[in-house]
Amino acid sequence: MDLQYSPEGIYVREIDLWLDPQVSKPAAWISHAHSDHARYYSQTVIGTTTTLEIYRMRWPVGDDRSQSLEPLDYGQSRDWNGSRITCYPAGHILGAAQVLIEYKNERVVYAGDIKLRKPLCGQSTEVIECDRLIIESTFGLPIFHFLSSEEARLEIAGFALECLQDGATPVFMGYPLGRGQEIVQCLTQAGIPTAVHGAIAKYIPVYEEHGYSFPGWKAYDSKQIEGQALVVVPGMRRQLESAGNNMRVAYVSGWARMDNARLRSGAEKLIPYSDHGGFDELLEMVERSGAKKIDVVHGYTELFARQLRDRGFDASAPASARVRNSEEESMQAE
Repeated sequence: MDLQYSPEGIYVREIDLWLDPQVSKPAAWISHAHSDHARYYSQTVIGTTTTLEIYRMRWPVGDDRSQSLEPLDYGQSRDWNGSRITCYPAGHILGAAQVLIEYKNERVVYAGDIKLRKPLCGQSTEVIECDRLIIESTFGLPIFHFLSSEEARLEIAGFALECLQDGATPVFMGYPLGRGQEIVQCLTQAGIPTAVHGAIAKYIPVYEEHGYSFPGWKAYDSKQIEGQALVVVPGMRRQLESAGNNMRVAYVSGWARMDNARLRSGAEKLIPYSDHGGFDELLEMVERSGAKKIDVVHGYTELFARQLRDRGFDASAPASARVRNSEEESMQAE
């Protein structure tokens, strides 16, 4: 298949389909609902039912705009312009998916953002055999290896309980979609009183629809913070610090593996848990896919492609895909 990479996204020319485009297109597959992958108003949008639900919450459409949302859930296939496309779980956030494109005896998998370890919330990744694999490399360096979901759950709850026992307020910075809900779920399932910022709370009902419970959480109120854990968005760190309260901050992120993570995040506790795959996970996915060619996009693209070539894989980093644009990187960019 002719895959064309540009700042506008990845275009599969023969079947006229864009993969996570960065501008509006006639037809698009969106791998998940983070804003760096699901944005603007393509005329036809294909994704999982959950992804499309969150996408519509983030990008509402008015009466003056026509758009068709076409769900394709895990294990389902459909015909598309002479090809067959099939959806598989990706483990990144709730609803995240890979797409397998079969066209003229060639199998191409676009992984989107992906992890191999079991997520705290969401469905575990299936590795799909293919001829060509398009894979991300947000954490495509050997220094990046992460906690399991159960290890992260224990670290999150343990830090919160320690703080509360010491009379301090535990603060967790969470991205509005994905990490925020996972942290809240860990805390509330451990019976820890938890106040949640509105940008994170907005999506809790979607998670509840999928069977995840968040017992006893309440809305964040800046005037009532003592005796509970706070789960807020990263942009609130300086505001909380300036309030001068007895707070202790935890940073739950893949970037917690960086040497300067404590300095950059302002956190006391570093918990290296990510919704992206670590280096070993990415390698394992490549190996198990059996792909003859690997295209590396997003993140440490050329460095990870070089690691793959050193291991005998035909891997390259398309020039226009050499960007770092994950939502998880927002804290790193501060």
